[in-house]
Amino acid sequence: LLALKKNIILQGAPGTGKTFSTATLSLKVLGIENIDWETPKSIMNKYDELVEDGRIAFTTFHQSMDYEDFVEGYKPEEVNGDIKFKLKPGVFRTICEKAKEQPCVLIIDEINRGNVSKIFGELITLLEPDKRDGGDHRIQVNLTYSGKPFSVPNNLYIIGTMNTTDRSVGSIDYALRRRFAFWTLKSNKEVIERQDVDFNVKSKALSLFDKVEGFLNANPSDMKMDDLMPGHSYFLAKSLAELESKVKYELIPLVEEYAKDGIIEVSNEKLNQAFAEWIQITK
Repeated sequence: LLALKKNIILQGAPGTGKTFSTATLSLKVLGIENIDWETPKSIMNKYDELVEDGRIAFTTFHQSMDYEDFVEGYKPEEVNGDIKFKLKPGVFRTICEKAKEQPCVLIIDEINRGNVSKIFGELITLLEPDKRDGGDHRIQVNLTYSGKPFSVPNNLYIIGTMNTTDRSVGSIDYALRRRFAFWTLKSNKEVIERQDVDFNVKSKALSLFDKVEGFLNANPSDMKMDDLMPGHSYFLAKSLAELESKVKYELIPLVEEYAKDGIIEVSNEKLNQAFAEWIQITK
């Protein structure tokens, strides 16, 4: 899907492995072989190597980010004790220049939190496969500050991540939705089952997973379960103490936020009863 569309967004609830999946997906689409795909350390070592080489770039969108950060802009720089402003390329222009030589990947974490119009400007149109270099309808524009002609290389792949339960930013910009394919990462019980940990820890983690899933299913929500169920990372632990800590300080605060934001409708009594039951499972 990424090879075809060039732009993809991995969406899902917190803890479903979206950010880590961007590393694996990056290596795959760049044609990297001869690494142990079952070992996260092996994947991340190769990922870090390609980041160092400039073939993979990572950025996080936020509400203060703009065109000057992402594409190019004048930035302060100290020269002989004086502050001068120098035109500097942003992460997008830099990775595009690198992608003229060889395939590259740009990862945009929390892509739905940014103001797309402010960050991409007129360059949003250039993301479409047929508008890129080598496309049937190639478009080239002059950049706002440098005035240099600019187009998006055909072998630049863009991977975004999006938290489906984050209502503080509303729905994703339609300009992005038209130009990206979407893939939902779901909370995967099999990941918990495959853990190489003490049987008692694994058994309690699986029981906890079922209880949380049952609780969310039993309470009304206007969201699909795939977008709501906390990811498997909330249930991965090497000891009961670690599992209890995750329940108390990660899982319960997340579900409390669901209730506070109106994502689920449940009384405080039922909520507290469920929380006490989840903690008890870890004992």
